[in-house]
Amino acid sequence: MSNVLLTLKHSGLYAGFELRRLWQTRSGLMTLAATAVIWGLLLYYLILPATELVSSLASMNTSIRIMGTNILQHLGNWPTPELTLYWLLSLFLLPVFCLFFTANQLCSDLERGTLRFLSLRSSRAAMLLGRFAGQMLVQGSLILLTVSATLAVAAWNANTFTWPMLNGAAVIWVNLLLILLPFTALMSVFSALAPTAKLAVTLAIVSIGVFYGLLSWFTSAFSGWAFLHHYLLGAQVGKIASVQGWQTLQFAGLPLLQSLVFLLLAYLIIKRRAL
Repeated sequence: MSNVLLTLKHSGLYAGFELRRLWQTRSGLMTLAATAVIWGLLLYYLILPATELVSSLASMNTSIRIMGTNILQHLGNWPTPELTLYWLLSLFLLPVFCLFFTANQLCSDLERGTLRFLSLRSSRAAMLLGRFAGQMLVQGSLILLTVSATLAVAAWNANTFTWPMLNGAAVIWVNLLLILLPFTALMSVFSALAPTAKLAVTLAIVSIGVFYGLLSWFTSAFSGWAFLHHYLLGAQVGKIASVQGWQTLQFAGLPLLQSLVFLLLAYLIIKRRAL
């Protein structure tokens, strides 16, 4: 038990370091600035002009299917069209950004030999979990900033701030973190394998593409195995987009299980790798 507590303590230190690096270093502040600029442009040029369109489509119950799900069927249930558009954009864009943003969890330290020095004071499991948790904290901070900005814009346009707005923003934040969990854990695997972050991203994209292609061929040839598509990375995104509120948490089991599997695989790789 003492080893487990020590691992958790060291993991917390690594995670805290990652979070401080976001807010207290020049590169971290540049990341914050870039995030603010990107989402500011999306808010001004995409979300705000499309709010009336989304409201009208939702009121007309227009059928638009994405990933086999009628995305617009439940959009009218969200408190504001601004949060609706932010929700849809984030569902499909953030997992892609996550592959690039979290690629350097271990690569640079492995190349510089930093992990060899850190392993003298803490376990490899603590380093892996700490970097993973740190990346989730950083992403959680960035998502909180962007969803808060969207919430402020929605309240400004509506000339009021209500509890449903705040509750909707909280639902979005929690679900986006759950969606990003397995993608971040997957990059832990490739970060442990690749010597550079660029190579880790390349391996991830190629591996995902090849795996999905082979699985599609296999399930088309053997239709009895089509159920495997329901367990793919991000398979719950289409389902989450079709419901609203805290009902979305009914799909949390899959990303949590996927994250656990990927982290175990990353640990086996880093455990056998020479630092």
